[in-house]
Amino acid sequence: MHTTIDPIQKYKIFAEEDLQVIDPTQESTVEVYARHITWNIDELNGNLVLRGSNCHFPNLVKVKGSLSIDAENCSLPQLKTVDENFMLHCQAEINQLETVKGHFKCIIDFNFENLKNIGGSISLKKAKVFAGNQKLEKRSDVILIYHQHEADQLPENGMFNVDIFGDDIVIQNHEIYGKINVLGKNVSFPNLEIIQGDLSIKCRDKDGFHFTHDFSRLKKMMGNIKLEKTKAFFPLLRQSKNITLQNNSYASLPLLERSGSILVGMNSAANIPVLSEVNGYFNNYGSETCHLPKLKKVTGLLNATKTIACNLTEVGDIIINRQAGGHFDKLKRITGKGPSHDVDLKSLEYLGRWGGHVIKPSYSFPVLKKIKDYLYNKDEHLADNVYFKINEWLYITKNIFIISKNGFYFIDKCQHYSIRKFIAVLKLKYNSFQSFMIREYPKWENYETPLFAEILEKIDLLWDMVDPVAAEDFLHSKDRYFQALCFLYADAGIVMKHFQETKISEKDIELTHHEYDEQGNKVQVKRLNCYELYELDNIALRSLNSWNTERYSYVLKCSCPSTEKEHWHWIEKEYSEDALTAAASTFRIHENIIPHIKCVKRQGNILICELKKEIIPQGFPRVLTPAEYFGFLEVEI
Repeated sequence: MHTTIDPIQKYKIFAEEDLQVIDPTQESTVEVYARHITWNIDELNGNLVLRGSNCHFPNLVKVKGSLSIDAENCSLPQLKTVDENFMLHCQAEINQLETVKGHFKCIIDFNFENLKNIGGSISLKKAKVFAGNQKLEKRSDVILIYHQHEADQLPENGMFNVDIFGDDIVIQNHEIYGKINVLGKNVSFPNLEIIQGDLSIKCRDKDGFHFTHDFSRLKKMMGNIKLEKTKAFFPLLRQSKNITLQNNSYASLPLLERSGSILVGMNSAANIPVLSEVNGYFNNYGSETCHLPKLKKVTGLLNATKTIACNLTEVGDIIINRQAGGHFDKLKRITGKGPSHDVDLKSLEYLGRWGGHVIKPSYSFPVLKKIKDYLYNKDEHLADNVYFKINEWLYITKNIFIISKNGFYFIDKCQHYSIRKFIAVLKLKYNSFQSFMIREYPKWENYETPLFAEILEKIDLLWDMVDPVAAEDFLHSKDRYFQALCFLYADAGIVMKHFQETKISEKDIELTHHEYDEQGNKVQVKRLNCYELYELDNIALRSLNSWNTERYSYVLKCSCPSTEKEHWHWIEKEYSEDALTAAASTFRIHENIIPHIKCVKRQGNILICELKKEIIPQGFPRVLTPAEYFGFLEVEI
């Protein structure tokens, strides 16, 4: 394997087999030095740098980061979009490229037959570069317009970003491929039909807007619209990406049918009477109720507090109260999480996620047929997948387990792992299913249902078929939550093998060891036990233990002279004063029991406390002092 990976997920590819370790959906930078390789991916979530010649990407359509082609004869025949910067230094097959959202640099003569949109600056040196039949011209990041004569000199091909500071400016372009930032008053775009980039309009007057802007022919927005402290009218606009209205803004979009996310901020309002589909969220925090009689679908979150959509049939997530329920009588599908308040949804047939609620009469879903993901609460008959919450951040089904620090409703954003993987994690700490049931299972939430019993039976069945997670697997995992989970179960000695440590304390102490002679008689022997306390720098561990905010971690090594075995324990910072204090901190017991302890017997990681008489635990558990702990301690061999 020639691939090298650093903490920022940067891959260097020297042979085609090195590509196998890369997940193209995970954000990364891929530098290809190998020649004559083929990579069959459709999309790369990150940056691609080609420094080896004759590389072939037959199916690549989109690069979500930057693309730099620095080697000859590379082939990207299907590539259409580069989300960030694009650099071409050598001849390549890249004829389908349509959009570069960032900066564009080309130092060779080249004709981009289908290139339509460049969002940033254009750098060409002395090269002759064409986009279709139009010659590209060098441009800076943003063209500033203060006067009309500056607007009259804008490139006719519309490939520019522009900030308009002047008042009463008229822009004659029919199409603009870059970003438009309007800060002046009464700016007019009488011919503009398409904006490929973003449109931002802001009023700089303290007294608010008392002027208008002209977008009388604008029909299509490929970018986002943002209004701040201003008013705009888009009489012909039918399509847009995200729309944001902030600080006393108003937008009228009488023909808008489809859009990305829409946010109506405080003291703002919108008129969108024929809106039928929102590909994202719709949140109205404005001054008026928004009536959306044509709206059928919102793929993301709908905040229904100030929204009426009587014909809505499908939504991702919904925030709704009982009073608003009657405005959504045709809602059939909630693909995300269900409502958190009592509400009547008479037509609801499908729920994506339902967490912890018993479906009772106050939740009036009379025709509900299916719940995709259900957090168990004694009403699982409609659910495809029943999840059990076993602690604050672990959820388990009969087939998978999920680590979600943010709760059940965010499980769709989390990595799913098989039950086998869960067993592999448990086996970092427990060497048998019986040990797991005795020491771990009592810490879990208790569920008295056959469904949960089936999960335990499956864990038992698979236990001996699964090996513990290899240290290399979780130490180099890209999922920090999975790393943290393994970190909690892994023996400290496993981790110590992979990191540099500093010994900060070493103490020997004479202890009574109970051994047995050849006849089976118990014999007491005095031996020196060695305790060593180590400090680990969490700069090295941070990628492993993502929930640790301390600079250092502490590990205690206990060496048994009788068995010659080593036992390792994680130690809390407050007990890292010296090795004996650290050792004593590994045993905790209720305060009222301490005066009645006869002895503490230890065999490896197993502790047994023998009392002089039976005592009911009271008060708070606390660690023993070194004098108490070693005064009670007897070592069983």
